Amino acid sequence: MTEKIFLKTFIYVWIYIPIGFFIVFFVTGNNWNMALNFLLGSLVSIMLMSHNYKTTMKTAHQDHLNLKSRALKNYFFRYFFYILILAITLLKFEDYRYLIPVFIGFTTFKVVMMISFAIANIGGGLDD
Repeated sequence: MTEKIFLKTFIYVWIYIPIGFFIVFFVTGNNWNMALNFLLGSLVSIMLMSHNYKTTMKTAHQDHLNLKSRALKNYFFRYFFYILILAITLLKFEDYRYLIPVFIGFTTFKVVMMISFAIANIGGGLDD
């Protein structure tokens, strides 16, 4: 059941992103760049979590003895990519304030996943 909830997170996150986009837009005084930076962070988050899931599942089915190695590679890849996106954002805007919505966007998938698991736990969906 845990895997089903995790996979549903990929659907639910698409509801959360536009809501977050407009919240960032209005909170920052109608600043499109801030809202787009949130969108960038959110999309990167989804992309990297999808990559993480696919490579982990492939390794689990083909060579489960290398799961630890695969997990470490995924972490290094994911955090390298996060650093790259933050560096590009900083080079483009030259202001640390523009990193905040990107970072918040990076947390998008995890926030939605935590909410999904909490709701499933309350509803008894994790017991299956």
